[in-house]
Amino acid sequence: MPSSPTRTDRPFSPVYPSNSYDPSSYSSSTPTSPSSPSRHMPSSRIGALDSHLDSPMSSNGHSSTATAAAAVSSFSRGSVYDDPRKRRQETLAMVDNAEFGWFHVRACMVAGVGFFTDAYDLFAINLVSPMLGFVYFSHNGNTVPADVDLGLKISASVGTFFGQVGFGYLADKLGRKRMYGVELVIIIVATFGQSLCGDSYALSLPMGIILWRFILGIGVGGDYPLSAVITSEFATTNRRGAMMAAVFAMQGFGYLTTGIVAIILLLGFRSLIEDDPRNLDYVWRCLIGLGCVPALVAVYFRLTIPETPRFVMDVENNIGKAERDVATVLKTRNALQSTRDVVEDRNTQFNLVPPRKNSLADYRYDSTTNSSAVADRNGRGTVGGNSGFGQDGYFHLHGRDSGSAQKHRKTTMMDFVRYFSRWENFKILMGTSMTWFALDVAFYGIGLNNTFILSTIHFGSVSGDAYHTMWNATVGQVIIVMLGAIPGYWFTVALIERMGRIRIQVLGFVMSCILFCILGFAYNQIRNLSPVLFVFLFAITQFFQNFGPNATTFIIPGEVFPTRYRSTGHGISAGMGKLGAIAAQIGFSSMKDRGGTNMFIPQLLQIFALFMFIGLLFTYFVPETKGKTLEELCGDDDYAVKQLERERPYQNPLHEEKEEGL
Repeated sequence: MPSSPTRTDRPFSPVYPSNSYDPSSYSSSTPTSPSSPSRHMPSSRIGALDSHLDSPMSSNGHSSTATAAAAVSSFSRGSVYDDPRKRRQETLAMVDNAEFGWFHVRACMVAGVGFFTDAYDLFAINLVSPMLGFVYFSHNGNTVPADVDLGLKISASVGTFFGQVGFGYLADKLGRKRMYGVELVIIIVATFGQSLCGDSYALSLPMGIILWRFILGIGVGGDYPLSAVITSEFATTNRRGAMMAAVFAMQGFGYLTTGIVAIILLLGFRSLIEDDPRNLDYVWRCLIGLGCVPALVAVYFRLTIPETPRFVMDVENNIGKAERDVATVLKTRNALQSTRDVVEDRNTQFNLVPPRKNSLADYRYDSTTNSSAVADRNGRGTVGGNSGFGQDGYFHLHGRDSGSAQKHRKTTMMDFVRYFSRWENFKILMGTSMTWFALDVAFYGIGLNNTFILSTIHFGSVSGDAYHTMWNATVGQVIIVMLGAIPGYWFTVALIERMGRIRIQVLGFVMSCILFCILGFAYNQIRNLSPVLFVFLFAITQFFQNFGPNATTFIIPGEVFPTRYRSTGHGISAGMGKLGAIAAQIGFSSMKDRGGTNMFIPQLLQIFALFMFIGLLFTYFVPETKGKTLEELCGDDDYAVKQLERERPYQNPLHEEKEEGL
């Protein structure tokens, strides 16, 4: 084992500005090209490297493997590559402090299109169900039977629950990039399947739609944790909440577009519908089928989005790849890249290649050069006895992971249980889950039943007139969305980084509770006084749901969990929300007609007020995330330091020399 060269120079120790990453801020006074190694290492070491690598061939005709490796080993010692923790922190700082640019806009648009599609497909059934009543259930008073209506509206929520939990787990297990786009493919296929359903002897049309909507729900559910986590992990610290809120706000436009498309289709088929209400069959099929158009546009961009740097570093344990990805997406150049370029250029010159994954042989010459491999005293394939190029060292130095390095970060169910068995962690998961559950009881309870509520105030149904009944229901939905949902979403986008998540969530729960109490306890008085006033109060209620917990319950779970569980934690929280939606739909369907048609709706609105209060209580289990990095929020830095400390002795090229000296 060659001894380590005497160190007479100071190791490179860059200092970065607190609010940005500017390689030029610590460049030398002498202008150098970006790839010049002199910016990152002393000239004496570069000279030593050049002299070693330019040495002549040995007498037997082979390149001097040990000499070249010793040069590269000497080159790496004392540099920033000896400290993976520092590289990780600097890469995270680049992401957290980056200027808002085109990549961030693109990430929001790609994720937002999915939520646009989700809302369109989920809430279209609110208009499709009464259309099916006119087309297929004229013998039942042009109304879909209660059990069929329940199945149509609950099937997507059941599928969404499985999609949220399943995709959430898989995104932590396999990676965000590998799963992103798959859920849109499922949505596209299921949307086409719904629109082409037909009645048959073996399978009725409603049952066919229910099955396809269950599959649709799986895709919609997968979109929640994936889009939330990808946006969160790519976002800058001071804009993370606004970016996630903007992605989620696309739901409002999807909901609005459902009504606009329905209005256009009703106008287009008006004469046919007035001649025969069964021509509404064209309308509902087109309304459902057009929902796949935005998904077709976005699927390519989702399949090609890069893996998030946090997952690459903290789960895949591949710091170099994360550095390159960040430099690419942010259109910057890592200040350490030029040093690595010199090493990799020399490796290419000497045909040095890494081993195959999980191979016991490490770093050796290409056999095509007729050069022999060099192994260390333990039989591992290293070069020049330097374990920095051993099983872990080479790959950490150059941004490639060996199999053993990755095993350190693979989480297990035992680790998951251990983490969430601690109260300080479990209470956060309980808080994010229960607030979402309470919110969705009311949000989906009214969102999927707008037509029933509007019809009770004579804003919907027109006896014996299919066209005007559907026209009133559609226009009523558009008015509610325009007055309440869309402004609420974008108020959140504008104010979330000023007010914080918790203040907005508390405000939303409090105001929703008050408004549901007013609508529930004064239902008949308001209805008799002015239907317009009822619609206005109903819209204001939706405003404070969206400028409140509907947005924040989506945002917070994407921030408060560690990288290795972030998608799973978000999926569990969102899944609990869908259980609330399922419970609300079952309860609404079974109780709304107690005492007569739609006679129990006032009491249901009072129940929704109770759940708003429950959500308010559980909000105090959730921490404020405004202005904090993801690592600060979940203590991920501590976990990463422990992992890197375990691996550090095997990454340090001096480790074996110290062992030999004992």
